[in-house]
Amino acid sequence: MSGATTLARPIAQRPQDPAASRARRSRLLVALLVLAVAAAVGIGVMRGAYREGPFEPSSPTPTGSRAVVEVLQDAGSDVQVRRSTLDAAGALEEGRTVLVTDPSALGSAQLGSLHQAHAAGTGRLVLVRPDFFALRALAPGIAPAGILPDSTELSADGSCGAASLRARMITAGPVDSLAPAATRYRTESGSGVCFDGVVVQGDRITVLGSATLLANETVGERDNAAVALNALGIDRSAPVTWYLPSASDPMAEVRPGLLERLPSWLLPIGLWIVLVSAALLLALSHRLGPVVVEPLPVRVRARELTLGRAALFQRSSARDRAARSLRAATAVRLAGRLGVRREESLDALIAALRGHTDATDAQLRALLGPTPITSDAALMRLASDLTHLEKEIDR
Repeated sequence: MSGATTLARPIAQRPQDPAASRARRSRLLVALLVLAVAAAVGIGVMRGAYREGPFEPSSPTPTGSRAVVEVLQDAGSDVQVRRSTLDAAGALEEGRTVLVTDPSALGSAQLGSLHQAHAAGTGRLVLVRPDFFALRALAPGIAPAGILPDSTELSADGSCGAASLRARMITAGPVDSLAPAATRYRTESGSGVCFDGVVVQGDRITVLGSATLLANETVGERDNAAVALNALGIDRSAPVTWYLPSASDPMAEVRPGLLERLPSWLLPIGLWIVLVSAALLLALSHRLGPVVVEPLPVRVRARELTLGRAALFQRSSARDRAARSLRAATAVRLAGRLGVRREESLDALIAALRGHTDATDAQLRALLGPTPITSDAALMRLASDLTHLEKEIDR
């Protein structure tokens, strides 16, 4: 035992080699760096296999649409991805179903090209959450009718007809980092509307008001997939063109501003309203008379202030307030004449008035104290009595 202890002690106290410790730390850092580079390369290779973005047909991310596209391809549909307006318009003329993933990003020229191709060809349009301007150009009979800010389960009723797209219940609402809410729509005729306006069908056009019907994250909820696939024509293996508006599109070089989206008749009406408003303001200003310039500071006579204050009291029937003002002014003047300090009570003032008037203490208290005033006649009588009291003191 003593030998073992003697041998173990020098081993425990043996100093570590600084060079060996640095070498081990260097090897560990190199290994971590190699792992980080390998992970970055792996992620880059994996991302290179698909494009990441909303409704990207090859993206497996929650906001992509790879699930819907793979089901369409498995069913025999020819799915083509296009990012040019001219290509999408050509697909419409060929009779293909064209899904427009972001109609609100299209300019006037792009919307006009799609409208002409839709009218000239036999293709079908499927629009995802179009705004008012896109609907005015592509589907004038359909208009927005509100939003669904929260996830909601919507059922198909008996009036849906073909607009239900063979679905009984869907889940509509916002999708994380993709759409803050779902949009409801209405038609002028009231027909072709289903799921509380989230799905609307018109003449060779279908409007989907919720991103939940196409996004990987939510397409599997309820009958969302049935609505998406039937809207794109899976039942007849229709060829589908997946149109994603792109900033590199030659027709999208200049993004449309708000003035470009406004109707042409709005400018003359707006100018007419401005002119009418200016004429009305000018007429009202002349009606009030010219502006009077008065030097400052303005001096107002005491009589004018008194009369104005009295008129305010009379207009508001503030008899008690007027009586308090009269009594307070009289008490201040009497106290100054009789040598009574202002901070002293009413009793001190009444005591000072003894011998200067024939009125008793009770009469003086009723006259100078807070006795209610119920009528204009009583107020006039109070003013007269206060004046008479001051005259008695002046004798």
